[in-house]
Amino acid sequence: MFAVVLGLAFINVGVDHFIHPEWYEPIVPNILPSAIFWVLLSGFFEAILGLLLIIPRTRSLASVGIAWMLVVLYWANFNMWYNEIPLNGTTYDDIWHVVRFVIQIILILAIAWVGEITPFKGKESKIDMMDVFKGRITSSGFESGDRIVVGAWQESPFGEFTDIMWAKKDGSRILIAPTKEVADYVEAMYSFDEIKIQKVGVVQQGSSLSVSCDSMELDFEWNRGWPIPFKRSLFFIATVELLFAKLFFGTQTHGVTKNQRKEWYAIDRVSKLTKASATIDGTNAGELRPLSEPCKFGFSEAPKKPSSCEVRTHIL
Repeated sequence: MFAVVLGLAFINVGVDHFIHPEWYEPIVPNILPSAIFWVLLSGFFEAILGLLLIIPRTRSLASVGIAWMLVVLYWANFNMWYNEIPLNGTTYDDIWHVVRFVIQIILILAIAWVGEITPFKGKESKIDMMDVFKGRITSSGFESGDRIVVGAWQESPFGEFTDIMWAKKDGSRILIAPTKEVADYVEAMYSFDEIKIQKVGVVQQGSSLSVSCDSMELDFEWNRGWPIPFKRSLFFIATVELLFAKLFFGTQTHGVTKNQRKEWYAIDRVSKLTKASATIDGTNAGELRPLSEPCKFGFSEAPKKPSSCEVRTHIL
């Protein structure tokens, strides 16, 4: 019901942009040409997104669209505040604008709640059908040209385990897994040129991780990093978070695996590696380096900067 009320309100405001465009034109920033065009364009999106908010099937998508729209449109409100532009002949004081800003934030949160995006999403509708892995993904390049991605999983359908994805300088890709069961599962979703079954030993203490197997010995240390403190829905991760991941880290938080399964990466904390060392087949791989070349294991790449992330992976 609340979604219908909000949707109708946005439709009403959107239509009003077409009926009374002169009321909105003064607050359009001067840097934008043709104020009437932007007034009508914003009115169009308000009306369309309001309609989509009413329809249950498109509600989540509309919520994301409206939230971003409200962020963008606040530029006009700030322009009105900063430049003391009168609206309908009245110039409002600072307290009015502060209240207006607070209302904008409350409205964005209300939209997020209606669309069950973030941080209000309850139980995912298909969570019982998903394979969920909880743990840490640590990745780094080295002077030798080797690129290493370690998944240390505390919880998974296979219990606690650690696997290693290794991209050599020549581009060949190797999976090191502790059991054939794990190897078969991972190989079905990602691309490798060689599979090695080896016992993988792991010691994690605070902000450090040591990993050893027959092929290599690895040591990582990371800083405290920054957490993502609120719960996000998988829809949010596959839309808004995907955009930011591509923009800032060159990664993807959602995609389709080789065997056509959907996968989501929910990152809970991102930490920068401060130290990393690798001894591969008895040879020191040198200092840590950015992952300048793609590993090509799957639809997503590890962050270019050596990092360690607390993560929850969902696979449907």
